[in-house]
Amino acid sequence: MIWIKKILVLLICLIGFQTARADWVKHNANTLAWLHDIYFFNETRGLIAGSNGTLLETKDGGKSWTKRKNFTDDKLRQIYFSDDYSGWLLCERDIFNRGANSVSYLMKTSDGGESWEKVEFKNAGRSRITKIFFNQKGKGIAIGESGALFELQTDGTWEKSPSPIRYLLLDGIFSDDSHGAIVGAGGGVYFTEDAGANWNQANIFGDRSAKFNAVFFADRKNGWAVGAQGKIFQTVSGGKTWREQNSGVSKDLFDVFFLNTAEGWAVGGDGVILHTKTAGNVWNAENTDLKHKLEKIIFVGKKGFAVGFGGTILVYDENAKAERSVSKPILQKRN
Repeated sequence: MIWIKKILVLLICLIGFQTARADWVKHNANTLAWLHDIYFFNETRGLIAGSNGTLLETKDGGKSWTKRKNFTDDKLRQIYFSDDYSGWLLCERDIFNRGANSVSYLMKTSDGGESWEKVEFKNAGRSRITKIFFNQKGKGIAIGESGALFELQTDGTWEKSPSPIRYLLLDGIFSDDSHGAIVGAGGGVYFTEDAGANWNQANIFGDRSAKFNAVFFADRKNGWAVGAQGKIFQTVSGGKTWREQNSGVSKDLFDVFFLNTAEGWAVGGDGVILHTKTAGNVWNAENTDLKHKLEKIIFVGKKGFAVGFGGTILVYDENAKAERSVSKPILQKRN
């Protein structure tokens, strides 16, 4: 019995040792809400948006999160701020209780999120809006189901624009004031060179029927798109041509983020986190010991954050990792 107890103690120590050295560490969110998006104003203050009007806030760089008082029970899908004061929340009504209202609407703030004003998409009908994105000059575009496309007007309203696309659109990004891309279902990847006045279909080399969930550009030329069944595509031409990469996984991927043109991360279903330091030529899976869906990943300084289902918040701290490496004991060879 004594030797069994010694083995159990050793196993517990090993488990604790591995947990302490895990690169992605789960933090307590004090909520089981489905977390959809995360945004940081700077390295200390940030917000997380989720289901049932959940809005979490940190003022200590993500060490702790507090829940703000609800101003809606609707789903908060996305957070965007152009500066410390001006921002938007993309919201989604319960389809069974929305009545004659559109599925999606926006909440706007001009005081850093202390108060919010509702803004509707004009003539949105039943189309769900999935993403809003902006260039550096403040031009805003909203995309969604059936190729829905809206543009922010100078008077602060969002009006529907003609769209050459009929597929579901799920994500978009501007790489500078003029260039950008939008992605979605049915192998849909489109690029613009005139700030969204025109969208042109990109050339796809690989699975042309892939469903793309997210797109990210490290600069004007280099971008990546991720999607269903572990699909990852890369462009080095500003979005005109995309080539498939080998992710090594078959789980759906929901977001991608690159720190530069070489190092990047992707997240997805069943807690999947992929990491590359070779611009996606080789992707390696990180061990998270999670089975929850991860929806969003960002990096702020040396810290990475991933959020998802069940109140999941994962944190990657490059500084802490470096400290562990310095303090790691050196094993001496026996003579």
